[in-house]
Amino acid sequence: MQKECTRLIATMLFCLLMTVSLPAVAADSQTDADSGDIVAMLTEKLKLTQDQADKLKPEIDTFVNTIDRLKADQEKEGADPEALVKGAKKAQKDFQKALKKIFTPQQYDQYNAIKEKAVRGMFNDLAEIQLMDLQPKVGFNDDQLTQLVPILGDALFEVVKIAWEHAGKRLRIGQKIRIARHLKHIQKDSRKAVSKVLTPEQLKTWDKIKEQASHQ
Repeated sequence: MQKECTRLIATMLFCLLMTVSLPAVAADSQTDADSGDIVAMLTEKLKLTQDQADKLKPEIDTFVNTIDRLKADQEKEGADPEALVKGAKKAQKDFQKALKKIFTPQQYDQYNAIKEKAVRGMFNDLAEIQLMDLQPKVGFNDDQLTQLVPILGDALFEVVKIAWEHAGKRLRIGQKIRIARHLKHIQKDSRKAVSKVLTPEQLKTWDKIKEQASHQ
């Protein structure tokens, strides 16, 4: 059971890694963008030279091929899900290192801004799906739903970012406590923001649903 749980977390983090490293994937989750598409998008956004574009494509291919291999390994009998996390984090580190050598400092900052915007947009989409399911149960209107999307999207982003940051690490008690406090802080801020959007009666129903979900 523990191994299956770890594999589930590893797969979720793998999906995050792909979007965090390749903004084109997060920007259009309906499109299987290849390296050429990603290079074309980044060339336009970052004003890359032909030399930079030529250097970028093989780095993207290497990263994607590495992740595909790690994912394929998880389909094998007795696969270790922690190997996916460790291997993916190394691939990400190597990819970011390569980008720093290809981009100028300004381009690298622009790339990170594009990347974060794309990833946050993805989490907003996930939040909207959850909220559409909750809407008839809680009774909030479409205007309220629109206001709630970025609140839940940001909370999801922060939680998964913490999970990815600490994935594959052996944590001491003090570290676990700090992480738990951080997660509670995110939950508290999110609840406070939600309370400003919902009516008291809606908030009561919202809290009841969240409480029931926490025990499932």
